[in-house]
Amino acid sequence: MNAANLERACIAAWPARHADEINGWRLFATDGKSWRVNSTWPLEWRGVDVEAALHAAETWAAAHGIAPAFKLADGAIHPADLAALLTAHGYAPQMETLVMTRALDAPPAPSRTIAISATPSEAFWAPMRASAPSPEDFAERQDIVLRTQERSAFAVADTAAVGLGRLTGDLVGIYLMRTAPGARRQGYARDIVRTLCAWGKTHGAKTAYLQVEVSNGPAVALYANEGFARAYAYHYWLKA
Repeated sequence: MNAANLERACIAAWPARHADEINGWRLFATDGKSWRVNSTWPLEWRGVDVEAALHAAETWAAAHGIAPAFKLADGAIHPADLAALLTAHGYAPQMETLVMTRALDAPPAPSRTIAISATPSEAFWAPMRASAPSPEDFAERQDIVLRTQERSAFAVADTAAVGLGRLTGDLVGIYLMRTAPGARRQGYARDIVRTLCAWGKTHGAKTAYLQVEVSNGPAVALYANEGFARAYAYHYWLKA
């Protein structure tokens, strides 16, 4: 799977409130909580002066009230030597995250029935709110969910687990996987993933993708057991 194409699907599935472009770089800002919607994505380069573009991106971030950050995805970094320039300017990589994919030729069936709806219910929001590091972080994610125009599936397993599917072309992205502490290791997350994969296949998706931090070993193992494999990784480059 082409990393740049997947990155663009992620932009559509999880959009920032504010977006701009500098010489092919995509700039995003929301409320400054999640780096995914508060960073610069250098997916293309159509400029000449990279130093000037870096300064412009920093200025744009400051104007939108967020810290400067760059999301560098393996195989989709332009120009290719951008990491060296960021290092010279005091940036360092953090939060290594895997993008994992699986084909949807024959997704396995869940072992329990998972409720799916086209709009979020309070049963979906409750675990999101409980697991958020702050009310502001929850508010930013809720805003993104409600603003996105991509076709969506909100999966809820009782009060135990939730997940979100986003359909973009022939890709289905799996987002916002949450399981209540007392319900972990009971197969709820697995059944949410299987349900969203099946939903995506029903609606024309050929590939499912998800993003998971490398440090989250149990989640990486769960997704690998469900047929997901590493497509590429990305880091957020922040001021050290």
